[in-house]
Amino acid sequence: MKKIAINGFGRIGRAALKIITETEGLEVVGINDLMSIENAAYLLKYDSNYGKYEKDVKIENDSLIVDGKRIKYTSLREIESLPWNDISAEIIIESTGIFTNKADAEKHLTAGAKFVVISGPTKDTPTVVHGVNTEDGKVSVFSCASCTTNNISPVIEILGRRLGIKKAILNTTHGYTASQTLIDAPSKKEPRMGRAAGINLAPAATGAAIATTKALPQYAGKFDGIAVRVPVPVGSISDITFVSERPTTIEEINQILIEESQTDRYRKVLAVTDEPLVSTDIIKSAFAATVDMEMTRVVDGDLVKVMAWYDNEWGFTNQMIRQIESI
Repeated sequence: MKKIAINGFGRIGRAALKIITETEGLEVVGINDLMSIENAAYLLKYDSNYGKYEKDVKIENDSLIVDGKRIKYTSLREIESLPWNDISAEIIIESTGIFTNKADAEKHLTAGAKFVVISGPTKDTPTVVHGVNTEDGKVSVFSCASCTTNNISPVIEILGRRLGIKKAILNTTHGYTASQTLIDAPSKKEPRMGRAAGINLAPAATGAAIATTKALPQYAGKFDGIAVRVPVPVGSISDITFVSERPTTIEEINQILIEESQTDRYRKVLAVTDEPLVSTDIIKSAFAATVDMEMTRVVDGDLVKVMAWYDNEWGFTNQMIRQIESI
């Protein structure tokens, strides 16, 4: 049984707990977050995107009791003070969004952990996208990048390997996140992220394409992209446009993706659909990417567009848990 602790009990941290409780061979033994244990239990039990949690959630002293299993709960600011050694936590999910550099993440090792998995892009640790470069996750500290990187990297890897890609650009239509504001307000990140999230389409920068080139370095300098944040709380779709190295057709591209979705490498990571989905249909999908084959386009033989749906919380977290299973 692999024992896991979660540092940062936000959207990803709570999704991780729910997925791990359904995953054989994994167990959450600790949670650290600055919010009160009462608030943590409430947010775990009631979720606006996914509904009421079906498992029993209780509080006993300094522990959450989830489906009868005790999980140590702390609210400590200093990573070095976390009780990972005391509770035998081997693998840490670092999901605060704060400790994303290697030096900070390695403090979990000082506290007694053996591995640290960062749930966001980093600048100075290896980037691992499960299925794409799974084997790179043999180091003690690594990043699982972002939801969008996990969505687009399988598509890029597959079509790059099977067709060849000269250059590519991404536009992801992405549900709003906590980095935005509910009403117009100043934004430290960029001005448009300060506009009311529930009523605006907000173009934004995204590092997802660049992070993809960390997992697939052959595309460095050949892949970039943008995002458009839209007024939905979850459920996103990526639009990948590229120039192929050889002529192709819509039929060939869709057939390639069908074939790859059935391989051992990608059968849990990539799905395909010919059904007319909308964003709510993808909520709680465990796949990193669900290619919408009706949207595949080819212009003049080599200008290609592929679109792939993803639950930007649940799908990404499942990818992270798959990578933890492979450790």
